[in-house]
Amino acid sequence: MASREEKKAQTRESLINAALELVEEVGSFANLSIREITRKVGLVPTSFYRHFKDVDDLGLNLVDEVGISLRKIIRNGRQAKFTGDQMIRQSLNIYVDYIEKNRELFIFAFQTRTGGPKAIQAAIRSEFRFFTLELVNDLSSMGLLPNKSIQDMEMVADLVVNTVAFGTVDLLDASISAQRRQEIIKRTEKQMRLIFLGAAQWRSKEMEK
Repeated sequence: MASREEKKAQTRESLINAALELVEEVGSFANLSIREITRKVGLVPTSFYRHFKDVDDLGLNLVDEVGISLRKIIRNGRQAKFTGDQMIRQSLNIYVDYIEKNRELFIFAFQTRTGGPKAIQAAIRSEFRFFTLELVNDLSSMGLLPNKSIQDMEMVADLVVNTVAFGTVDLLDASISAQRRQEIIKRTEKQMRLIFLGAAQWRSKEMEK
């Protein structure tokens, strides 16, 4: 028999999952209400406040889940041993596989990144900034862009993250066909290769002085 704390944790998880499902259904986290969320899991609205202060507080907890997910992607990528040619393709495959397994969470993340409550937007941007800086660390430790400044590597990492983000929005569309999905992945891979090819030839003004 589940303990009181276990039941509380299960209820909290049910509320989070209900919110994620509703985000996909209604198309906007900002429009969710406590009544909608609790009705979906068969609870009275007052029970919501035993777990979260308000809907925005639930959203910030979801951002924490996004952060955990991004860190798992980074860790999985670091554990895999890739050669230079394999790195982009295999890293992208790891990422695509992860977002497909956590689709609703990433729908929330990309939707609220620009269209959610201000506090949640800021928290999402912070997590994506972390992702960018971790990519800079990886580029530096792997020696993939030798003789490049940290500023240049940050620019490259920003381009990579934004390119992947653009592809992710398309991949999260449930209506796309398997063929279209592969086209998006191949397009994103080519774009990433172009970024690194250009970065390898890039000479910033600071380096030319």
